[in-house]
Amino acid sequence: MPAGAAERSRMWLLVIVLFNTVPGLDNIMKLETYATYQECQIERNRIGYEMAAAYPYDRDFVIACQLSPKHDS
Repeated sequence: MPAGAAERSRMWLLVIVLFNTVPGLDNIMKLETYATYQECQIERNRIGYEMAAAYPYDRDFVIACQLSPKHDS
């Protein structure tokens, strides 16, 4: 398998992790799926900056890229 093929065959999840319990919401929610970590990281940065601007005093969540357990080998 070529060096880049392993990276492309994995699926990366963009998730939001809530540190506080919110009725009706899971603590970890999938926002989107990406083929590469780089694609996921670009979107994570964009959303993170927008959330920080919109909610400057709320630090009860994190936006992160996570390798999908279904594709982890």
